[in-house]
Amino acid sequence: MKNASLKDVHDFWNSESCGERYSLGSSDYEKFVSQEKIRYELEPNIKEFAAFEEFKDKDVLEIGVGYGSDHSQIARKNPRSLTGVDLTERAIENTKHRFEVLQLSSFLKTDNAEALSFESEIFDAVYSWGVLHHSPDTPKCFEEVHRVLKPQGVAKIMVYHKHSPTGWMLWIKYGLLKGNPLISLADIYATYLESPGTKTYTVSEARELTRLFSDSKIEVQLSFGDLVEGDVGARHKGVLLNLAKALYPRALVKLLARKFPIGLYLLITVRK
Repeated sequence: MKNASLKDVHDFWNSESCGERYSLGSSDYEKFVSQEKIRYELEPNIKEFAAFEEFKDKDVLEIGVGYGSDHSQIARKNPRSLTGVDLTERAIENTKHRFEVLQLSSFLKTDNAEALSFESEIFDAVYSWGVLHHSPDTPKCFEEVHRVLKPQGVAKIMVYHKHSPTGWMLWIKYGLLKGNPLISLADIYATYLESPGTKTYTVSEARELTRLFSDSKIEVQLSFGDLVEGDVGARHKGVLLNLAKALYPRALVKLLARKFPIGLYLLITVRK
């Protein structure tokens, strides 16, 4: 697959913010609350990793607010200041409306994670869940996180991990069953996972991404996609998916994940 442009990524996510499909209910309030409830039921590991309470009394930046659920969590913990950016207008509009409905406060704007429009060393903490791997220049995004953090500042970032049941299932569907077993996992992720050009990283590659930081902690974790739970995306519906959901050996996958570093999520905590 050819390299995806920033416009390709923008256009994909501007058609539907991440998490938006889980907003159910007759009122805006019900939609936001239901989406938040479903998100953390599917991904309880988010709250454990993010440790939102640690953002209290800090100047916080979230890169990639999406539908605004994590941003709401941060806002409720009373940061000294809260800023949220996203590449897409849709995400910023959705999150602004969420904050109006829920009576929360943040400075929200469209921005490019590869060239953040902020001065250097102004945030105590940066948070980004499942965003930077979509950027055409992910290493530059990590450099920007390092730049805007104050000395001793902490960032919590999730990017996708290469070795995951999600990737293997996509390879079976779009590689093996399509008569193209030699297609690489990189091309599978870039073409079929989410936005065009989506990337994944090994643990060693993630360490290279975090090379500017004084300290880093990197963990691998299963995603709900690895367990074929929830709505795994409009691009992957059909009889085969329904059959997989019914027959999928979740207990075995969880057991393997306890013994081997497999899973779609790379949970990265770094300190400047």
